[in-house]
Amino acid sequence: MSIYFRETSSSTTEAVRNMLPLAQQPHSSTKNEHPAPPPDEDETVVTINMKNVHSNTILSEFLAKTGATLVHPTPTEEFEMQQVEERIEHAAIDRAIVKKFIDDKRHEERMLALAKQEAEAIKAANQ
Repeated sequence: MSIYFRETSSSTTEAVRNMLPLAQQPHSSTKNEHPAPPPDEDETVVTINMKNVHSNTILSEFLAKTGATLVHPTPTEEFEMQQVEERIEHAAIDRAIVKKFIDDKRHEERMLALAKQEAEAIKAANQ
């Protein structure tokens, strides 16, 4: 993974003007099909080897090489994440209940159709 750092520009409009449109940005590649482009004059590059490396190792190397710091969720964000997890659990339970209801209904319909066929067969045999 190559991370490009650009020196702070004197004008933010200049930085925005120099940004490439998404269609022209270099593609990611795991097989070096699209190698990282060379840095511009005002850029420095930090490279992290991610191949066959555990994500915790990649994170620690990323933090060390870039000077980044971990941002922990606020109590409000933790509460929201807990609510999302609870909704996911409730959704799984609801899906199971609805599936059982639909399966029972289909089974009942099959049994009713079979009983009707048998009744018609008995009527036909008695005539």
